[in-house]
Amino acid sequence: MHTPSVPRLALIVLAALSVAGCETELTSGDEFSQTYDSYLSGCANCHAPSAPGKTSDTEQALDFSTAETARTTLRTGVATGLTGNPSACNGVPFVVAGKPNQSLLLAVLDADARKTFDLPSHPNCDNDAITDMAVKVGGAPNSIDLDNLKTWITNGAE
Repeated sequence: MHTPSVPRLALIVLAALSVAGCETELTSGDEFSQTYDSYLSGCANCHAPSAPGKTSDTEQALDFSTAETARTTLRTGVATGLTGNPSACNGVPFVVAGKPNQSLLLAVLDADARKTFDLPSHPNCDNDAITDMAVKVGGAPNSIDLDNLKTWITNGAE
């Protein structure tokens, strides 16, 4: 067995570390884009103009037709058109920059986030009023996608 010289071994280790660092370093936009590609794009089946799954009681302001449109409507929009018990969430922002626990997006996708959702301006939009959208799309986002969304929101949702 051949043992690499110390300088050569050091170069191999440094190269491996630099590649590993590049793979895990994401900007906030990358986190959103990755999560859109792997999960949120499926929301366009109901939340987009002329979406095949859109019904009269589908939230009306969201548009997931493209990653950029989704990013914009999530950052600037509020829930509208909700009926029944979820109507307590009309007017609630989809994302509150820097505050994942006040962002409706996370609450509709994750049971734990739903339980801790707390927006003082809308006290009735709570665990009982927030619809579990993960059920409608066939499952919750994986932990990487949830972490990416939380990081994107925490970092200002840019």
